[in-house]
Amino acid sequence: MTRQFRVFSPQSNSCADEELILPEDESRHLCKVLRAGKGSVVEVLDGLGSIFKGVVCEADHEATRLKISKLKSFDRPNPFFRVAFSMTKSARWEELIRPLTEMGAGRLTPLVSDRTESKVSRDKESRKLAKWEKSAIEACKQSGNPWLPLIDPPMKLEDLLRSADHSFYLGSLRASSVKPLVNLGTSAPVICLVVGPEGGWTRQEEEFARSKGAEFFSLGPNVLRAETAALCALAVARSGFLG
Repeated sequence: MTRQFRVFSPQSNSCADEELILPEDESRHLCKVLRAGKGSVVEVLDGLGSIFKGVVCEADHEATRLKISKLKSFDRPNPFFRVAFSMTKSARWEELIRPLTEMGAGRLTPLVSDRTESKVSRDKESRKLAKWEKSAIEACKQSGNPWLPLIDPPMKLEDLLRSADHSFYLGSLRASSVKPLVNLGTSAPVICLVVGPEGGWTRQEEEFARSKGAEFFSLGPNVLRAETAALCALAVARSGFLG
Protein backbone atom coordinates (compact mmCIF):
# COMPACT_ATOMS: atom_id res chain seq x y z
CA MET A 1 0.00 0.00 0.00
CA THR A 2 1.41 3.39 -0.99
CA ARG A 3 2.18 5.64 1.93
CA GLN A 4 0.09 8.80 2.09
CA PHE A 5 2.02 12.03 2.69
CA ARG A 6 0.11 15.09 3.92
CA VAL A 7 1.19 18.65 4.55
CA PHE A 8 -0.62 21.81 5.62
CA SER A 9 -0.41 25.10 3.79
CA PRO A 10 -3.06 27.83 4.02
CA GLN A 11 -1.55 29.40 0.86
CA SER A 12 -2.17 26.36 -1.35
CA ASN A 13 -5.46 27.72 -2.73
CA SER A 14 -3.59 30.60 -4.40
CA CYS A 15 -1.01 28.24 -5.92
CA ALA A 16 -3.25 25.93 -7.98
CA ASP A 17 -1.42 24.82 -11.14
CA GLU A 18 1.71 26.53 -9.81
CA GLU A 19 4.59 25.76 -7.49
CA LEU A 20 4.27 26.01 -3.73
CA ILE A 21 7.20 26.42 -1.36
CA LEU A 22 6.50 24.85 2.01
CA PRO A 23 7.59 26.60 5.21
CA GLU A 24 10.55 25.20 7.12
CA ASP A 25 8.58 23.23 9.69
CA GLU A 26 6.45 21.45 7.06
CA SER A 27 9.50 20.91 4.81
CA ARG A 28 11.50 19.38 7.62
CA HIS A 29 8.70 17.06 8.67
CA LEU A 30 7.96 15.96 5.11
CA CYS A 31 11.56 15.30 4.08
CA LYS A 32 13.32 14.36 7.30
CA VAL A 33 10.60 12.61 9.30
CA LEU A 34 8.38 11.17 6.54
CA ARG A 35 11.33 10.79 4.14
CA ALA A 36 9.48 12.02 1.07
CA GLY A 37 11.73 12.70 -1.92
CA LYS A 38 11.60 14.17 -5.39
CA GLY A 39 8.58 12.82 -7.25
CA SER A 40 6.66 11.89 -4.10
CA VAL A 41 2.94 12.61 -4.28
CA VAL A 42 1.65 14.73 -1.41
CA GLU A 43 -1.80 15.84 -0.27
CA VAL A 44 -1.85 19.53 0.60
CA LEU A 45 -4.56 20.66 3.05
CA ASP A 46 -5.48 24.33 3.37
CA GLY A 47 -7.77 23.92 6.40
CA LEU A 48 -10.66 25.53 4.51
CA GLY A 49 -12.17 22.44 2.91
CA SER A 50 -9.78 21.95 -0.01
CA ILE A 51 -7.20 19.25 -0.62
CA PHE A 52 -4.70 19.57 -3.46
CA LYS A 53 -2.43 17.05 -5.10
CA GLY A 54 1.20 18.07 -4.86
CA VAL A 55 4.31 16.50 -6.39
CA VAL A 56 7.70 17.16 -4.84
CA CYS A 57 9.91 19.05 -7.33
CA GLU A 58 12.73 19.68 -4.90
CA ALA A 59 13.08 18.00 -1.51
CA ASP A 60 14.71 20.53 0.80
CA HIS A 61 14.59 20.39 4.59
CA GLU A 62 14.12 24.16 4.74
CA ALA A 63 12.03 24.97 1.64
CA THR A 64 10.52 22.02 -0.24
CA ARG A 65 8.97 22.90 -3.62
CA LEU A 66 5.74 21.26 -4.78
CA LYS A 67 3.89 21.33 -8.09
CA ILE A 68 0.21 21.81 -7.18
CA SER A 69 -2.74 20.40 -9.14
CA LYS A 70 -6.02 18.45 -8.87
CA LEU A 71 -8.17 20.24 -6.35
CA LYS A 72 -10.75 18.40 -4.27
CA SER A 73 -13.26 20.50 -2.33
CA PHE A 74 -15.43 19.36 0.56
CA ASP A 75 -18.52 21.07 1.94
CA ARG A 76 -18.47 22.09 5.57
CA PRO A 77 -20.05 19.29 7.63
CA ASN A 78 -23.77 19.61 8.29
CA PRO A 79 -24.65 19.80 11.07
CA PHE A 80 -21.66 21.73 12.33
CA PHE A 81 -20.51 20.48 15.73
CA ARG A 82 -19.01 22.78 18.30
CA VAL A 83 -17.58 21.12 21.40
CA ALA A 84 -17.14 23.18 24.56
CA PHE A 85 -15.27 21.46 27.37
CA SER A 86 -14.10 22.49 30.80
CA MET A 87 -10.41 23.04 31.38
CA THR A 88 -9.40 20.21 33.70
CA LYS A 89 -6.38 20.24 35.97
CA SER A 90 -2.83 19.61 34.75
CA ALA A 91 -3.91 20.80 31.27
CA ARG A 92 -5.17 17.28 30.43
CA TRP A 93 -7.95 18.94 28.43
CA GLU A 94 -5.38 20.07 25.83
CA GLU A 95 -5.07 16.43 24.77
CA LEU A 96 -8.67 16.63 23.48
CA ILE A 97 -7.75 18.95 20.62
CA ARG A 98 -6.23 16.25 18.42
CA PRO A 99 -8.93 13.55 18.70
CA LEU A 100 -11.81 16.04 18.48
CA THR A 101 -10.25 17.45 15.31
CA GLU A 102 -9.79 13.95 13.87
CA MET A 103 -13.48 13.30 14.57
CA GLY A 104 -14.57 16.40 12.68
CA ALA A 105 -15.44 18.97 15.35
CA GLY A 106 -15.69 22.34 13.63
CA ARG A 107 -15.12 24.55 16.66
CA LEU A 108 -13.47 23.92 20.03
CA THR A 109 -14.13 26.07 23.07
CA PRO A 110 -12.26 25.68 26.38
CA LEU A 111 -14.52 26.62 29.29
CA VAL A 112 -13.96 28.20 32.67
CA SER A 113 -16.65 26.99 35.08
CA ASP A 114 -17.23 27.33 38.81
CA ARG A 115 -15.27 24.11 39.39
CA THR A 116 -12.52 24.66 36.84
CA GLU A 117 -9.10 23.83 38.27
CA SER A 118 -7.02 25.01 35.32
CA LYS A 119 -6.58 28.58 34.12
CA VAL A 120 -4.75 30.31 31.25
CA SER A 121 -3.43 33.77 32.07
CA ARG A 122 -4.02 36.58 29.60
CA ASP A 123 -0.29 37.03 28.93
CA LYS A 124 0.02 33.38 27.87
CA GLU A 125 -3.18 33.20 25.82
CA SER A 126 -1.68 33.99 22.38
CA ARG A 127 1.09 31.45 22.84
CA LYS A 128 -1.39 28.81 24.01
CA LEU A 129 -3.71 29.44 21.06
CA ALA A 130 -0.79 28.95 18.65
CA LYS A 131 0.07 25.68 20.42
CA TRP A 132 -3.53 24.44 20.23
CA GLU A 133 -3.81 25.32 16.54
CA LYS A 134 -0.59 23.40 15.85
CA SER A 135 -2.11 20.33 17.52
CA ALA A 136 -5.23 20.71 15.37
CA ILE A 137 -3.13 21.04 12.20
CA GLU A 138 -1.26 17.84 13.04
CA ALA A 139 -4.59 16.09 13.59
CA CYS A 140 -5.90 17.28 10.21
CA LYS A 141 -2.78 15.96 8.50
CA GLN A 142 -2.99 12.62 10.30
CA SER A 143 -6.69 12.09 9.64
CA GLY A 144 -7.16 13.85 6.31
CA ASN A 145 -9.79 16.18 7.77
CA PRO A 146 -9.95 19.09 5.27
CA TRP A 147 -11.44 21.53 7.81
CA LEU A 148 -9.22 23.06 10.48
CA PRO A 149 -11.41 23.80 13.50
CA LEU A 150 -11.70 27.24 14.99
CA ILE A 151 -10.25 27.25 18.51
CA ASP A 152 -11.59 29.87 20.90
CA PRO A 153 -9.78 31.52 23.78
CA PRO A 154 -11.06 30.20 27.12
CA MET A 155 -14.46 31.63 28.08
CA LYS A 156 -16.96 31.32 30.90
CA LEU A 157 -19.95 29.02 30.54
CA GLU A 158 -22.32 31.97 30.97
CA ASP A 159 -20.64 33.85 28.13
CA LEU A 160 -20.84 30.80 25.87
CA LEU A 161 -24.57 30.40 26.47
CA ARG A 162 -25.16 34.10 25.79
CA SER A 163 -22.88 34.38 22.77
CA ALA A 164 -24.38 32.35 19.96
CA ASP A 165 -27.63 31.13 18.45
CA HIS A 166 -26.81 27.44 18.75
CA SER A 167 -28.65 24.39 19.99
CA PHE A 168 -26.93 23.72 23.31
CA TYR A 169 -26.68 20.28 24.90
CA LEU A 170 -25.05 19.95 28.33
CA GLY A 171 -23.79 16.74 29.83
CA SER A 172 -25.23 16.39 33.33
CA LEU A 173 -24.71 14.01 36.22
CA ARG A 174 -27.98 14.89 37.93
CA ALA A 175 -30.40 16.72 35.64
CA SER A 176 -33.91 15.31 36.02
CA SER A 177 -34.66 15.55 32.30
CA VAL A 178 -32.02 14.26 29.90
CA LYS A 179 -32.01 13.74 26.13
CA PRO A 180 -30.38 10.78 24.33
CA LEU A 181 -27.64 12.06 22.08
CA VAL A 182 -27.94 9.19 19.62
CA ASN A 183 -30.93 10.99 18.09
CA LEU A 184 -30.88 14.71 18.78
CA GLY A 185 -34.05 15.31 16.83
CA THR A 186 -32.94 18.74 15.65
CA SER A 187 -32.49 20.40 12.29
CA ALA A 188 -30.26 23.12 13.72
CA PRO A 189 -27.24 23.82 11.50
CA VAL A 190 -24.96 24.27 14.52
CA ILE A 191 -24.98 21.97 17.54
CA CYS A 192 -22.93 22.80 20.62
CA LEU A 193 -22.06 19.94 22.98
CA VAL A 194 -21.00 21.20 26.41
CA VAL A 195 -19.07 18.96 28.80
CA GLY A 196 -18.45 19.98 32.39
CA PRO A 197 -15.54 19.68 34.79
CA GLU A 198 -14.65 16.91 37.21
CA GLY A 199 -17.58 16.76 39.63
CA GLY A 200 -20.05 18.20 37.14
CA TRP A 201 -21.78 21.58 36.95
CA THR A 202 -22.99 23.46 39.98
CA ARG A 203 -26.73 23.71 40.47
CA GLN A 204 -26.59 27.41 39.64
CA GLU A 205 -24.83 26.71 36.33
CA GLU A 206 -27.43 24.13 35.33
CA GLU A 207 -30.26 26.50 36.22
CA PHE A 208 -28.70 29.25 34.12
CA ALA A 209 -28.21 26.85 31.20
CA ARG A 210 -31.84 25.74 31.42
CA SER A 211 -32.96 29.38 31.41
CA LYS A 212 -31.07 29.82 28.12
CA GLY A 213 -32.87 26.89 26.50
CA ALA A 214 -30.12 24.29 26.85
CA GLU A 215 -31.10 20.63 26.93
CA PHE A 216 -29.35 18.06 29.07
CA PHE A 217 -27.93 14.68 28.15
CA SER A 218 -26.44 11.70 29.90
CA LEU A 219 -23.82 9.24 28.68
CA GLY A 220 -24.99 6.43 30.91
CA PRO A 221 -24.78 5.45 34.57
CA ASN A 222 -20.99 5.44 34.85
CA VAL A 223 -19.12 8.59 35.82
CA LEU A 224 -16.66 9.37 33.02
CA ARG A 225 -13.57 11.52 33.11
CA ALA A 226 -14.28 14.90 31.55
CA GLU A 227 -11.96 14.16 28.62
CA THR A 228 -13.61 10.78 27.98
CA ALA A 229 -17.06 12.37 28.14
CA ALA A 230 -16.19 15.01 25.51
CA LEU A 231 -15.02 12.38 23.03
CA CYS A 232 -17.98 10.08 23.70
CA ALA A 233 -20.46 12.95 23.36
CA LEU A 234 -19.20 13.91 19.91
CA ALA A 235 -19.03 10.30 18.73
CA VAL A 236 -22.56 9.50 19.90
CA ALA A 237 -24.05 12.76 18.59
CA ARG A 238 -22.48 12.34 15.16
CA SER A 239 -23.70 8.75 14.90
CA GLY A 240 -27.28 10.02 14.87
CA PHE A 241 -26.57 11.89 11.63
CA LEU A 242 -24.10 9.56 9.93
CA GLY A 243 -26.15 6.44 10.44
